[in-house]
Amino acid sequence: MADILNYCRMLFKHREHKRYSVKSGTFVIVSPGTDGERKVQIVDISMGGAAFIYNGRPEELEECGIIKMLTEKAKLEKLEFETVSDVSVPESAQPSEEFRRRGVKFKWLGVLDKSELTKAIDDIGTFPK
Repeated sequence: MADILNYCRMLFKHREHKRYSVKSGTFVIVSPGTDGERKVQIVDISMGGAAFIYNGRPEELEECGIIKMLTEKAKLEKLEFETVSDVSVPESAQPSEEFRRRGVKFKWLGVLDKSELTKAIDDIGTFPK
């Protein structure tokens, strides 16, 4: 019974923030632990989180937690997040080059971070999903 109620909640639950598709070829920098930085393609974004595509295994980004987003209008050097989902993209060309889609939720945002994130969304966002 509880599973049915959770499923119904999921169906009728509306997003807290509008999610926007982003311009093709938009990238962000993800800092996984101490292994340097990775450039990944962002798929969509909202004031609450984002999704990006990356090449590799989920374990490679296990220690992730920071996105750097630099656009013409905004500069977010340290946007902290936590992973919500990480799934394989079925269109991967070869198993050795597995692409994955990771959904993340932004952690606490200060007033200045919210302002810069709004500018970034205005700059790279196309239309609400």
